[in-house]
This record gives sequence, structure tokens and C-alpha cells, in this order.
Amino acid sequence: MANKQATSGSLSVAPAPWTCKCETYWLLFYARGPLPENVYDPLEAASAEFSDPAIAGEYRGGLGMIQIVRYSETPVGGYDELLIIPGYFDRPGGKKNWRVTRIYVSQRDTCYNGRKNWNFPKHLARFEFSHPPTQASSAPPTTLKVQVFPPDQKASRPFFTATLQPSRWLPQVPFSTKIASYVGMDVFLVQPPLPTGDKPDEELLCGTTEWMGSMPYLYSNKARGMWVDIESVKGSEAQGEGGEQQPLLDTRELEGWWPKSFEPWKIGLWLEEATLIVPESEEISS
Repeated sequence: MANKQATSGSLSVAPAPWTCKCETYWLLFYARGPLPENVYDPLEAASAEFSDPAIAGEYRGGLGMIQIVRYSETPVGGYDELLIIPGYFDRPGGKKNWRVTRIYVSQRDTCYNGRKNWNFPKHLARFEFSHPPTQASSAPPTTLKVQVFPPDQKASRPFFTATLQPSRWLPQVPFSTKIASYVGMDVFLVQPPLPTGDKPDEELLCGTTEWMGSMPYLYSNKARGMWVDIESVKGSEAQGEGGEQQPLLDTRELEGWWPKSFEPWKIGLWLEEATLIVPESEEISS
């Protein structure tokens, strides 16, 4: 693990590489056409270096994914994470690679270090899971509900809700991201420079000045398929006392938090007791 040292702003610095333990769920999709709204946080959306196709590279679509990760061990402690990779983007050097455009985490230290180490555009959110991560030698829950909320404790409605059902009929199998190279996939992540948060209390939203690339490596001996159901924010109703259904709550408070256009496949990947290694990033030049 990387060594930590406190910054003057009470945030811990944890340089790459990171070795992490986690349980993670992958929701895959294939994207065509233009990028949907809200694929960037407003901070990154306002940065031409990060979001302007003329500067940051054209979006090319293709295979993408939503990842939900529950970290039990990292250099900055445990936390939860939600991220989206919409597909491939042009990058300096005339190539195209995957890019993380939006990523939420439940902890301040990883928000700061993810931005600083790898140009991952991390922001804070609150997470709720209907069940804890699967324990060793235990079966996973029949159904897992995942909800992600704005970080404000007053926020009562999630901007992202998924119901996951791990397969119980097929055996668990080993899985490694190295398999991607065998099927001709390039999963190298290339990230544009990040803008800096513009509010006094946003020291964790540090900015960067260079393009960065990295190849995270994940493996698990307990991989299985799962059924995926994504709940639409506009399709949910509030439940009042006694169980009666109330009119739809105002959804304006959730606008801008998550893109609505990507529809993951109904079958995804459930990975237990996984190890994730995130190496030191390399500078990407033209």
C-alpha cells in the first residue's frame, strides 16, 4: 500500500500505485450517437480542456460500462464508488481510449487522491445498499438494491437506483481484466486535465494540468453473472405513511447528477473478493 501523509487541509495524500480489495458490480452497455446530457459534473462540463470535443477529443461511443464498487481496503480506507465510462474518446497521439467522465465516491480522501493521481473526476455522494458485501464462504443476497444520493444529508431521493440479482444457477469462475487483450479490447484509461473547484470548501476538488493514462488491473476468483434493473428517477413515487402512494416528488433537485440515456444490458457481472491494482499514471503527450 502507498504511504499516507496529512496535508495542511486535513486530507491524506496517498500516491499511486494503489492495491485495493473490493466487491464490484459491472453494468455494461453499447453506446452510439452523441453524448447525453449530464455525462459530466457541472465543474468538468464548464472546462473546455475536459469536455470540449475540439480540445478533449471527440466521443466515439462503443462498449461502455457503469461500475459500482464497495472497497473494503485501500490506502485511504474503505469507501463506495459509482462511475461511468461512456465508451471511447479520441486522445492526443491519434488514438482512442476509454475515459471516465463521471465518478462519485463516499469519502473525501479518495476524492482528492483520485483527482490528483489519475485525473479521475471524483465528486462526493452518499451510498445505501440493502445488504453488506458478501462475506467469505457465504452466499450473496438474492437481491441487492443500490441507491446513490447527493451528499447533502437532507437529500431524500437517490439520483441512481439499481436492483441487482446475482445468478445462483451458474458456478462462480475466475475473472481478470487481462482477458480484454485476448479479445482485442483496449481498456487503457486516458483522462484529460481536471479543473479546480471554485468554492472555498472544495479543497478536495483539486485540478491538474496534464493528460494522464493508466491501466487498472482487477482479478477475482469469484465472478458470476447477474440480472440488472435500473430504476428511472422520473418513474418512482414517494410512499407515505401507511404505504399509500403519493404524487411524484419534484425531480428538479436531481437534475444534472447522472446521465439518463445509457441503458445497461440486463445481464452484468458480479465480482466478489476482488483485488484492484491501480498503477501510477503516465503522462500522455501528442
